[in-house]
Amino acid sequence: MNSKFAKVVLPAVLAVGSLGLGTLATIPAGASTKAPHTTTTVATVTLTGSVVKANITKGLVWFKVGAKTYRASFTSATTFTKGTSASLVKGASVTVTGKYVGKSKSVIVASSIAA
Repeated sequence: MNSKFAKVVLPAVLAVGSLGLGTLATIPAGASTKAPHTTTTVATVTLTGSVVKANITKGLVWFKVGAKTYRASFTSATTFTKGTSASLVKGASVTVTGKYVGKSKSVIVASSIAA
């Protein structure tokens, strides 16, 4: 029985498989094999720390939370809830609310700053 299978059925299966008929039967025309595009939502983050450095003219402030240093950028659209951009001096306590830039976990676009 095994020798008949090896001599008759196996060559027939290989011949049909080499024609690509199995592929044509399983994938409809126009079907895409790529995964659908998904959008990622960026959560708002609030961090409290102390100012390490500030460049007010460029709208940048560096602040430290624990052992990690973050950089936040701010514009005229950024809300200052306590103080102003002039309050961003070295050693001052600061709370920054905003979103991370791209995949970075240390650069933030600030929507609100309390200094």
